[in-house]
Amino acid sequence: MPISGKMYAWGDKAKHVPAQPGVYALYNKDKTLIYVGESNNLREEFAHYLKTNFSDDPRKCGAVYYKREFTSKQGERMKKLLEEYREKHGELPKCNLSAEPSKKEIVSEWGFYFYEDIGKPLYESAFNPQDLKETMKKIPVASLEFHHKRGDFARWLRNVFKEAQLADAIEQIDKTGENLRRELLNALNGSDREACPRCGTETNLVKAWKMAGRPSRTGQRLQLTIGYYKCSKCNKAFRRVLAKEKIEA
Repeated sequence: MPISGKMYAWGDKAKHVPAQPGVYALYNKDKTLIYVGESNNLREEFAHYLKTNFSDDPRKCGAVYYKREFTSKQGERMKKLLEEYREKHGELPKCNLSAEPSKKEIVSEWGFYFYEDIGKPLYESAFNPQDLKETMKKIPVASLEFHHKRGDFARWLRNVFKEAQLADAIEQIDKTGENLRRELLNALNGSDREACPRCGTETNLVKAWKMAGRPSRTGQRLQLTIGYYKCSKCNKAFRRVLAKEKIEA
């Protein structure tokens, strides 16, 4: 039989579930089962989900409700629950399937969904890095700060699109407010590959850093974001200016 008992609203209070072994079920807004899981410590499991906003598997971001059941035989119980579900529906819950997203066109379950805080969705989403950049231009800065502080942007780009270098560049950003928006957009703009000046091969960004330029006659100076590239074909290393920002001298 499925997990019985009360269905709880998913949110910050879920991290106060007792620290015991057990199984749990996640449901979407229509109260349709989307995932069955187990853990040696449900409190730690839920706290991880809340901290990362399901970044390990963005399909679970649709969770709005949950049920839990405590048992020391959590592995056997989860297996039984999944067998019963498959017998009834002919397949497993969608988040128990091991489907991998395509880099070019990901399914909605793997999209990035924007929040202002836990339990406060903006109903804005992105399905590729270009979508992410365009949405970052218009959403409230509070949402950018919420996701960046948790590392959500970097995890999504790294885990879903395998953009490790871009993710590393975003993780290095230490700004708030509109400065954060500008830096995130600069990083995404600078994620485009550059042609090697020696052989013309399209080359990925290796790393990026900031440096201050010389002050102008008016006392202003620029802070430059420098990108470092290394050609995979001819091995030539080169640099490019990815962004410029005026700062006080």
